[in-house]
Amino acid sequence: MRKLPILTAALAALAALAPPAPAATHDDNIEWDGVSHIEWQDRRPLCPVGGEAFQVRFQAYAGDLTGARLLVDGANWVDAAVVESRGPYETWGASIPETQTTTRSYIIELTDGTDTDYLSRAGLTDDAPAGQDFAVNYQTLEHAPVGATPVTGGVVFKVWSPNRATCAVRGQFNNWGSTPMTKVGEHFIALVPGAQPTQQYKYYFQNSHWNTDPRARRLNASDNNNAYIIDPFAYQWQSAPFSPPPQEDLVIYQLHVGSFAGRNDPFGATGNPSTYRDVGDRADHLAELGVNCVMINPINEFPGDFSGGYNPLSMYAAEWRLGTPDDLKYMVDQLHLRGIAVLLDIVWNHFSPTDNFLWNYDGTQLYFDTPVVDTPWGPQADFDKEGVRSYFLDSVVLMLEEYRFDGFRADGTDFMNIGANEASGWSLMQALNDLVDRRYVDKTVIAEQLPDDPWVTRPTSLGGAGFDAQYFDGYTDSLREEIFDAAFGDPEMIKLRNAVNGGGQYLSGRQVLNYFELHDECWSSSGGQRAVKTIDTTAPHDDQWAMGRTKLAQAFTALAPGIPAVLMGTEWLEDAGFEQEKIDWAHKTAYAPVFAFYRDLYTLRVGNTALRANSPHAVFHLNEPGNVIAFQRYNLDGLVYVVAANFSNTDYPAYRLGLPQPGRWGEVLNSQSAAYAGSGLDNPDAVQSEPVAYDGFAQSAEIRLAKMAVSVLRWNPPCDADFNADGLVNTQDVLAFLNAWSAGDDEADMNDDGLVNTQDVLLFLNRWAAGC
Repeated sequence: MRKLPILTAALAALAALAPPAPAATHDDNIEWDGVSHIEWQDRRPLCPVGGEAFQVRFQAYAGDLTGARLLVDGANWVDAAVVESRGPYETWGASIPETQTTTRSYIIELTDGTDTDYLSRAGLTDDAPAGQDFAVNYQTLEHAPVGATPVTGGVVFKVWSPNRATCAVRGQFNNWGSTPMTKVGEHFIALVPGAQPTQQYKYYFQNSHWNTDPRARRLNASDNNNAYIIDPFAYQWQSAPFSPPPQEDLVIYQLHVGSFAGRNDPFGATGNPSTYRDVGDRADHLAELGVNCVMINPINEFPGDFSGGYNPLSMYAAEWRLGTPDDLKYMVDQLHLRGIAVLLDIVWNHFSPTDNFLWNYDGTQLYFDTPVVDTPWGPQADFDKEGVRSYFLDSVVLMLEEYRFDGFRADGTDFMNIGANEASGWSLMQALNDLVDRRYVDKTVIAEQLPDDPWVTRPTSLGGAGFDAQYFDGYTDSLREEIFDAAFGDPEMIKLRNAVNGGGQYLSGRQVLNYFELHDECWSSSGGQRAVKTIDTTAPHDDQWAMGRTKLAQAFTALAPGIPAVLMGTEWLEDAGFEQEKIDWAHKTAYAPVFAFYRDLYTLRVGNTALRANSPHAVFHLNEPGNVIAFQRYNLDGLVYVVAANFSNTDYPAYRLGLPQPGRWGEVLNSQSAAYAGSGLDNPDAVQSEPVAYDGFAQSAEIRLAKMAVSVLRWNPPCDADFNADGLVNTQDVLAFLNAWSAGDDEADMNDDGLVNTQDVLLFLNRWAAGC
């Protein structure tokens, strides 16, 4: 049973060595959906001042362009070249020299062989447009990003306030005096010489109204939410630009930063709450567990020091008690170094009902409707206003680029399009997903959509909201109902079959996130608690039923179609609730066999092409009286698994099960194995099919199936065939091949009889896992 983790790790290493498939080719056709240039983000420096030179950056699919250049000021051409690669994209850059004039303008010419197109403020066009140039104005500085941007010699401040006639910036750089700002369109702008990062500031409207910067990356909650000037490029990343695992391979671990670390923690004590750096310093635990994606509960600034994060004050500022912006980057960096993607939970449907500094922001009701569109948790922003829409959409760029998050979980999407915001809220969700699809196609955006709605994951081109996936309420409700009904001996297998089969188009496969319990189910604020406490009401909540049924539910979820998700602490039978108390790291040792089970479960799932969210499946066994369900998972390369789940309270020492393939089957995981603190009723020996028709198959076998067990069987191909045309490939050959290939030598003779190629290695590893 320990060969499968070795196999999966080897396959993952092999896949990592393989060159990625190009997103595009030189085919005389520019892929418009991969081209982007965001003015306020794609210049270096971000805000050129004083006629200084600057670099223009833009993005296209890797391998798509044969060349590119800029037409500057309508007269001079400047060549562009690739300056960075990130996943499926290449970033191109071109330098515009310094000037004595007050303005600069440019359009971008893109070439793929015989195809030439142009990018300007008019978008992509076949011909060069007139009067639609991107522009830099050294006099007005209207090209500056909104917020506080460090520049040569100082900081440029820019704030949205269309309804006010005057505004000043006041801060430590001018001893909290007033530096007047100039009204440019709907914004106030000022360059303050000598201002620098780490200094604090605020805005002062109409000589009467103080407020902070809505786009500040950090606030000082201990001093009336003063904003800090932050250098966005100060952090030195240790990881290369990260490309997350494919969406269909994700295994998601939901993590609340403040309650993750420090309780009986072998890595050391922490403050309360624990911090971004504390999480980063414990990234090895998550790598050991085997998950490949962490979903962080909201970390946007909230009132007080302790919160689940669902009462945001800002879409830009990271909660100050959890650390600095650079500490947040450190956390992401450490997870990326271990191949773990990071999704951020974003709350767009409401703002906190308390301490809401955006309310009457500049003395006028700028960010909210009058009357307000309300939700059960707080007021909703006025999505109809362009300035409000850009406030949300620009935060997407900030989080995906500056902080290098790998996508989002969008909170409460069913409350995004309510009341007066029905159309504008839907449009904003579409704009979010269109932005991600154009510029960050390898990122994932998941909707917490309750109840299920296929329109939420329907493409925007067909009128849908365009999310990559959504919470599958039908799955969670059915699984929880049947797990708890198992205590009374009457769970319904047909409901589980329907859950496994999905909800139809746009509600199945990689478009659904499946889970047994996440934060809402375990949060006392929502009336919830961990399932182990519901099943075993007496501390320490670890009897055979609590342990068995939670392992059953989590394994069923990880092995069924869809994207599986698990709440932090589940891996060691945690009984602490969500957020109010820290998870107990002593459990990792106390329940080491339980941790070993989850480690082996996720090692089996991650990177296994037969168990991906979208891989084929078929529920072929439904024993309603006996409370057993079985389904197969497979791929087109011959990997076949059978997942048998016994929801009953009865051990079956000889349970007949149809098998989709004749021959030898090996049990690669059993939640009731003695190694996982189970009953020990598993199948340590190979299972040989018999020519007894059952479950619609021509063959079947009797297996040992314990109560509350998930048994995973893998079909084993014959063991006596040569691995290549010249002879057997052995372990040393495989190791030599992997070492040589990783060193760039793909021509070496790997055994005495001839070359060993990638297919030989894959075949060897698959058969080795089968026990050959």
